[in-house]
Amino acid sequence: MELLYLVGTIWSILLISFAMCLDTRRPMSMKLKNKYRVKDDSIFRKIIKFKDKENYPCNYFKIVPFYVFLLLAILSLILLFVDIFANGVIINAVSEKVFIIITLCIFGISTLYFLVIVIWWEIVDYKEFKFTKEKKEELKKLRKFRKGKK
Repeated sequence: MELLYLVGTIWSILLISFAMCLDTRRPMSMKLKNKYRVKDDSIFRKIIKFKDKENYPCNYFKIVPFYVFLLLAILSLILLFVDIFANGVIINAVSEKVFIIITLCIFGISTLYFLVIVIWWEIVDYKEFKFTKEKKEELKKLRKFRKGKK
């Protein structure tokens, strides 16, 4: 049963990482968009044809987790089929605690990764669009000028 939990967890995280690949709602810094963009001749683009959207190019932080979890999902499915057709040889050889620990580690690491990426992008985006003192002074002058015109 723990092997099924492991396979289910990996496939669920694969779907989440695929959704993150297609999600364009998250704000992202222009600096990060272009710096970590997946190049057109990259092996990642040759395997699966990810297309850049306008003002939102594919970057490594979204593509690499998808490929990692795709590989893990395929391996876990093969492991599950071997276990089913070999009458539970893997379940009998490996302890339940090992499957639980692996499942929790995969879930914890992926959750931590996605949280760190989202928080990092928010911080960079905030710093990029934060008003400096000069911009604030210019905005105050513009407001005073507009009030004076009315």
